[in-house]
Amino acid sequence: MAKSQDLGAAAVILTGLFGLLVFGPFLFSRVMTFTTDMIALMGGDSIARDGWLYMIRNDTVFAMLAPWLPVGLSAAVSALIVTVSQVGFVMTPKPLTLKLDRLNPVSGLKKVFSLRSLVELVKGLLKAALLGFVIYYSLMKETPELVSAIRFPLEAGVSRLLSKLLNLSFRLAFLLLVLGIFDYAYQKWEFERSIRMSKQEIKEEYKQMEGDPQIKSKIRQKQRELARSRMMSSVPRADVVITNPTRLAIALEYDREAMDAPVVTAKGSGFLARRIREIAVEWQIPLVENKPLARSLFETVEVGEEVPEELYRAVAEVLAFVYSLGAKKNTPRIRGEDDSGRESGRHSEVFM
Repeated sequence: MAKSQDLGAAAVILTGLFGLLVFGPFLFSRVMTFTTDMIALMGGDSIARDGWLYMIRNDTVFAMLAPWLPVGLSAAVSALIVTVSQVGFVMTPKPLTLKLDRLNPVSGLKKVFSLRSLVELVKGLLKAALLGFVIYYSLMKETPELVSAIRFPLEAGVSRLLSKLLNLSFRLAFLLLVLGIFDYAYQKWEFERSIRMSKQEIKEEYKQMEGDPQIKSKIRQKQRELARSRMMSSVPRADVVITNPTRLAIALEYDREAMDAPVVTAKGSGFLARRIREIAVEWQIPLVENKPLARSLFETVEVGEEVPEELYRAVAEVLAFVYSLGAKKNTPRIRGEDDSGRESGRHSEVFM
């Protein structure tokens, strides 16, 4: 996961420094009091009494540990907040599990001499150089004041030194925070780049989720073939086939008792149109050429749908003309019939 160690370290250091800034006077007074008491103890007769070690232990704990407790707790809370904000709150025992591949020296060498290790080395060198420059610049600037602190009394001199040290620490901590922000941005970019899938991986995932595109294409092809087969089987029920005359063919069926309007039972262009015409000739279904009507039906009506109202008049004229011919419907032409039968099939094709 994307995580910057520098960002967490900067947050902990800054929190600790602010804690020292807030609790510093109290901590300093407690340490000074403890030191004075210990010196006085060494020169008195209390050290000769029984239990003197327990007294020193209790005073040490109270003077050294208790004042530092709020500073340590605030730094721990800051570290927790920064870590959770980067990677989320996850409780898992996986990091504690034994992984034998970590003991493999070959894999260890691969990590040492990897591109990531080189990048981390360059980052570490740059960070050390920047921090070193800040320390050098600050010390060169503050050297006269640090030397002058020798002329002050002990308490005032130590206080002055601690103040300068605290200022330097804040500068380094803020610099580390800036570096941590840039490092986190880089870690985020590197993480997003590492989890990207290649084109082949995307294809494989698509196959697993959606199925193989080639298989799906075959399935769609079979479905289209079955749909065409069902559509062709419904052509013999048609009352008329309207053509364009060769490019388009639309088969219409109309049953006054069962239908409100004529229904398109089949339609097609190119090869399908030719096949529809062949079936119409075989079953002696009239072929009517009407280019505008054929184009309108092909573009606006799907197979199984009724003819729209705006085409009622044109379709009614075609059906009326067909019915006036008295052509027989659903009578297939028998193979091997004579030329007169073939001529009768041809005469069933009407042009308007």
